[in-house]
Amino acid sequence: MQIRSVLVSLLIVIQGRSIASLDLGHAVDGRIAGGDLAVVNQFPYQVGLSIEEPNDLFSWCGASLISDRYLLTAAHCVEKAVAITYYLGGVQRLEPRQLIRTTNPEVNLHPGWNCETLENDIAVLRLPEDATFCDSIRPIRLPGISSSHLSYDYVPAIASGWGRINDESAVLSNTLRYVVRFVESNEDCRFSYSNIQQSNICMDTTSGKSTCHGDSGGPLVFEDRTLNTDVLIGITSYGKKSGCTKGYPSVFTRVTAYLDWIGEVSGVVYA
Repeated sequence: MQIRSVLVSLLIVIQGRSIASLDLGHAVDGRIAGGDLAVVNQFPYQVGLSIEEPNDLFSWCGASLISDRYLLTAAHCVEKAVAITYYLGGVQRLEPRQLIRTTNPEVNLHPGWNCETLENDIAVLRLPEDATFCDSIRPIRLPGISSSHLSYDYVPAIASGWGRINDESAVLSNTLRYVVRFVESNEDCRFSYSNIQQSNICMDTTSGKSTCHGDSGGPLVFEDRTLNTDVLIGITSYGKKSGCTKGYPSVFTRVTAYLDWIGEVSGVVYA
């Protein structure tokens, strides 16, 4: 399988402020820059979310399909959602293979979610109808419970999304993009962010290739050659507000820290 990476964009307002204005030790929302263009069927688990919030506010995030009815995304993307349009199976952002809209979204925020610190930045979404599986729409495998101890330090991983392609860009990418970078240890990541928890996983971006604004909620994936499949190991959470091409690590929610909770909410569990 070809190793890959992506862009996902996000502009989300929290209590009247863009999340990019939150300090968090100079940390902000997830993003991807300097990536490559995805091809058709390369990321069949990638979902785009157009999110409506109160007062006619709108935002864009990414998500990962984990079954025919459930997705994982970042809690900060959907905590105020009053309607969500799901874009499944497309490479062009607004040309999905399947489009699903709900004005009553079923959003399961992690009970420990903290919007000030971004701890436990994970949510499970339930689609109002089944995803129609095809070459363009397939779920991503979660890590097995038996492998929940793995750190994934220093392995290559793939991030993807429709986020901005650089700090100067004011718009989302129309085409799905991806980047391939190495997972950075949490110990090293704490040199950039003092608030890194065991429930975080970080990606090295020293080449200027990174997640960027609008990539929040999107996938970080490891190609597990033992299982001969891709495995979802992270959910795009935040980065430095000084810019996504400055070489600071990107921070993700570590999926292995939440496998029991994901299973309880969605029924999706791997041994």
